[in-house]
Amino acid sequence: MAEWQIDNGFRWRSVEPFGAEIDHDLSQPLSGPVAERFVSLFREHHLIIARRQVLSRSAQENLLALLGPLMLNRQNATGFITTDMSHISATAEYPFHSDGAYTENPFEALSLHAVDVVDGASSTRFVDVEQCYQTLPPALRDQLQAHDAEMIKSTYDSVGVRAFEIRDPPAIRRDERPAVRIHPHSNRPYLAVNEMQTTRLLGMAWEDSRALLADVFDHAYAPQNIHEHVWHQGDLVIWDNIACQHARGSLEGAGRRVLQRVMVGGEDC
Repeated sequence: MAEWQIDNGFRWRSVEPFGAEIDHDLSQPLSGPVAERFVSLFREHHLIIARRQVLSRSAQENLLALLGPLMLNRQNATGFITTDMSHISATAEYPFHSDGAYTENPFEALSLHAVDVVDGASSTRFVDVEQCYQTLPPALRDQLQAHDAEMIKSTYDSVGVRAFEIRDPPAIRRDERPAVRIHPHSNRPYLAVNEMQTTRLLGMAWEDSRALLADVFDHAYAPQNIHEHVWHQGDLVIWDNIACQHARGSLEGAGRRVLQRVMVGGEDC
């Protein structure tokens, strides 16, 4: 792991294969050079981890507001994600995806704060799809760029399905989007397809689409590209929802898991 650095009073270090860990009390508002460094670290690394935090919802909102307008109307009544063992969608495995990837304007940033979790019992995995696009073999990149993709919002009982492996999977919503899109802040291309929300590439036979997407996902989700965050009480994780995709394993047997969520930008989807 990299050595700690101090920039403008902000202590941080890079983590592998991507991301930055910060050591700072985030319960107090950031301002001036410290706030600027927080934003620049997020833009550079796409994933921010802070441990041992005790954040009210307003403190988390104030922090995320540095990254853009908050999507307040998308929150549930409490602003928490709580594992409900009685419903399959609450405990099911979630394949790699980006929230709102089927929309014209996906959420720009997501944050989760562990307010009540069993230490070490669950994790979230991340991949940087800007980096993955850059390292994609040229032949795959050229094929992918030539197509739009059908993107879906999964039904609540099918969130664990890898949509591209099934003909016409169930969906709440269907949209057509470019398979490769441009990040609104970095202006760099990124993989806009994912295994949970992409059903097929348009203009191809379904079998050919499935084979091409499987090759793309084998590259993107290779172990060396994945950052896995194991949740502990007080953790705060913030990620670029456009440059990153995230996934989780099954939560069955993981115990209580309450995460406080705040989101930035995007459509109400």
